[in-house]
Parts: sequence; C-alpha cells; structure tokens
Amino acid sequence: MIELIGNWTKGFALDYHMQNSIFLGYSEQGHPQFESKRSMIGEWLFQLKYRNQTQNAKLLADCIIHNFSGLETIDVIVPAPFTQERINQPVPLIAQALSNSLNIPYHPILRKSNNHTALKNIQDKAQKLAILKNSITIDDIDLSSRKILLLDDLFDSGATLEVSTEKLFTQHAKHVFTITLTKTKG
Repeated sequence: MIELIGNWTKGFALDYHMQNSIFLGYSEQGHPQFESKRSMIGEWLFQLKYRNQTQNAKLLADCIIHNFSGLETIDVIVPAPFTQERINQPVPLIAQALSNSLNIPYHPILRKSNNHTALKNIQDKAQKLAILKNSITIDDIDLSSRKILLLDDLFDSGATLEVSTEKLFTQHAKHVFTITLTKTKG
C-alpha cells in the first residue's frame, strides 16, 4: 500500500499502476511507444476499463476489503466523478461491488462536466485544480457527521480527489477517506 497525502482524512493506493515502462521509440504518426508491464491490480483495472472485463470489479473490490481493516465503520461509499462516458464505468462498478460486499450505502453524488480540456494533457496541478473546481459538482445531500469512502481508480496528481474531498466537506462530511486502486510513479 502507498499512503496518499492530501486534504482528505487518510488516503491510500493499493499499488503502483506500472511495474516498469520502456521507451521503444516513436510510431509513424510521431506518438511515443512503450513496452509496459502493469502491476496485477493495474492489469485488472486496465482490463475492466478498456476491455470491459466487468468481473474484475468484484476482484478489485475484494482486494480493497482484504487490504483495509475498519471499512465497516464507513457510512457511505462515493465513487470519484468520471469525465469520459463508457459502457461500463470502472469506478462506479467497483464502488457498487464494494457496497454490496460490505452492506454500506453507495451514493454516486459527484459529477464532472466534460466541457473542459482533457486533464491528462495538463501537467500543472494548479491548472488542473482550477479547471476541476469549476467542473466537479455535488448533489445537494446532507453528509453531517458521516464518514465517507471516496474511491477512484488512478492517483496521478491527486487533483480530482482534492476537489472531490472539498465538495464532500462542504456537505458537512465528518471524515473523507480515499482509496485508489493504483498510483502513477510520478
């Protein structure tokens, strides 16, 4: 496990997304090419996200349960907001599987508008935060004295989790704990 530092109460990533990545050169279109080896969790996540291997949602939820004690004290599981529409959204699928296994309510109350520049093309965290503060919204829900588990798939700069945590605290959450499945090495 990797501790994640941010404005949340406590946060962790289960593993790094990649074990190693070797630059191979450029494609005919000028795009960099890599030979990459993902961690086991990174591979399960990749297969869920890009190959629609939906059975991996339960595997990943089970990994969370196996690696974290005290989850039974959580009041609500909230998936981080997503930008890109997919047939099967990985984070909500994993959050729902976790909710079902732990019998903890699942509330997808965070939303992200997709009328902004793709964040993966922006390196500056301050710029990402500025964009996200205007694009992430939260449903009008009273979270007074609630302990929230905010779940995401990949931790890069932490900007999405940071703004999401702010939004949860504006709804009076007592604690916001974050778990991401993987973290980039950057």
